Amino acid sequence: MTTALDTLLELTDRVQTAIDAGDWQQANELESERRAQLERLVAEQTALDIRSVCEALAQRTHRLIGLVEHHRRRVLREATTVTAGHAAAARYVENR
Repeated sequence: MTTALDTLLELTDRVQTAIDAGDWQQANELESERRAQLERLVAEQTALDIRSVCEALAQRTHRLIGLVEHHRRRVLREATTVTAGHAAAARYVENR
């Protein structure tokens, strides 16, 4: 079980690294792999044996979701700024 948990924790770290780097495709692929690993682990163990690990993973997952939301809002803000800049530049060209 320790090896499976170590693998799961390593995948969680790799998902976070991909999110931090803005590599959304890689983060998605790693998250799918992480989810499959977690499902295998839960199927192999009783709920009481892995309760504390699951709670720790749940906390880390919530933190990752928060990071993704933060990045999503940042990208939306940047897109809005770019759109406004393009519109302003177009108006400038029209009024010259």
